[in-house]
Amino acid sequence: MTGRNDRANAIRLLKALVARGANSKEPMAITWITQVGLEIGLEGDEFDSALDYAAEQGWFDDAEVADDASWVSLTPAGEGAGEIS
Repeated sequence: MTGRNDRANAIRLLKALVARGANSKEPMAITWITQVGLEIGLEGDEFDSALDYAAEQGWFDDAEVADDASWVSLTPAGEGAGEIS
């Protein structure tokens, strides 16, 4: 079960990633995604839940973000979710 803030936090994270140049054509290092999450105030379970929600929505390539993954890519849908005003 997802928390009610998971969607909002996932979109906040995607917006922050897109604002910093993330797109569906270039993979991103998980460490960079984590750093961006920290910069916007997401950490711990809040960050993990946002990342999981985004993966469940298919906003990351393969829609699976494993703890041992070092690179992921936005899907076009993820890029679009990050461009929502």
